Amino acid sequence: MNAKITDVIIHVDEPLNSSQFEEIADAVRSDRGAISVGRNSERPNFLMVAYNANRTRSSSILEKITGLGLHASLVGI
Repeated sequence: MNAKITDVIIHVDEPLNSSQFEEIADAVRSDRGAISVGRNSERPNFLMVAYNANRTRSSSILEKITGLGLHASLVGI
């Protein structure tokens, strides 16, 4: 099976410190299709997630974040 690697940008409403970002990153990485999670230090509320679209969906990744009690939305793919 060929991997279909894509990415999504997710905006988190709450301000995130480093430990909160790590908690989010761990939750996202627990999704079987997630490949990487990153953010720009100048825009810490925007997360970029690379994932295998054959194994997961952006909505599933978003649910991992909102499942932590945060308010977030998909910004772009």
